[in-house]
Parts: sequence; structure tokens; C-alpha cells
Amino acid sequence: MSLLLLIDGYNVVAPVAPPKRDPDGRWLQRERMKLIGRLVDHLTDLQRQNTCVVFDATKPPEGRPSSFLVEGISVCFAVEHAEADDLLEEMIAAHTAPRNLMVVSSDHRVQTAAKRRGCRCCDSQSWLDDLLDGKVAADCKSNQRRGQGGVGDGVEKPTRVVSERQVDAWLKEFGF
Repeated sequence: MSLLLLIDGYNVVAPVAPPKRDPDGRWLQRERMKLIGRLVDHLTDLQRQNTCVVFDATKPPEGRPSSFLVEGISVCFAVEHAEADDLLEEMIAAHTAPRNLMVVSSDHRVQTAAKRRGCRCCDSQSWLDDLLDGKVAADCKSNQRRGQGGVGDGVEKPTRVVSERQVDAWLKEFGF
């Protein structure tokens, strides 16, 4: 089985877009889809099936469920949490094989929770650099341990599947 990647979505994309550059106000949505597109492009099928990206949101974007799958990647909005960090900490705490979990976040609070449970963690920027350089996502320079595990290790993935037609429409809408 492959390593489970738990990604702090906005921490990885760190979007900064002044309103004058995006008069329609959809820059954040485009940044989310850009990250997901990069994951689809650079992760293997098995890695995508074992990846969960968590975004801050008191409610999901209009017309979207709070969790869904894109090409095997779980996308979750932390709708019942004050912020994504709270959901990430909950997911880390619930994982039954934390040494098999790679947490991607530069947030010290999330890293502390991950290290406390024996998870591997990686700073967002170095992980993204490695991903874009075509390096295996689990081989981040700041890894502390090596191991393998699967999605069934205590972290429940969303069950709603987005249709190919919906994914194609999203990718077209966001220029992918």
C-alpha cells in the first residue's frame, strides 16, 4: 500500500491575489483547482487514492459538497471546524498507524500534532518544490521516517465521487 498524504491545502498554495488582479473574485477557487491539478499531474494513481487535501471553509463553495473526490484525491472543506488546522489535528489523532502518515504543512501547530503522533511531516514549500520537480511526493527532504500504510488506517475518506463530466467542466472552467 502507499503512504497516506494529508495536505494542508491553503498552506501549500498560499494564494496572494490583490482584488485588482481578479475582478470576478474567483481567484481562491482557481488556486484550489490549480493545486488539485498539480497533484493529479504529479502523483501516481495509487498516491492520489491515498491523498487528502483539507481547506479552510466555514461552508463549502456554493454548489459544492463539503467533501468530494477528484481523480482519486479526497478534497475536504473544514466546514464543522473553526479552521483546517482543527480538522487536520483531528485526522492525525484518529489515524491508527500515524507512522504511515505524511503531513504536508508549514503550520507549526499541525507539525507539532503530527510529530507528537510519530507522523512524518514536511514543510509545504519544500514538498511542493519536490512535487513539481517530479520527485516522489513521499520522499520530502524533511522526512523523519520511512514507512508505508494505507487509507484504511483510521482516516475516513469522503465517499461522494465527482463525475468525469463535472471534473472536465471544472478543469475547462479553470483553464486546465
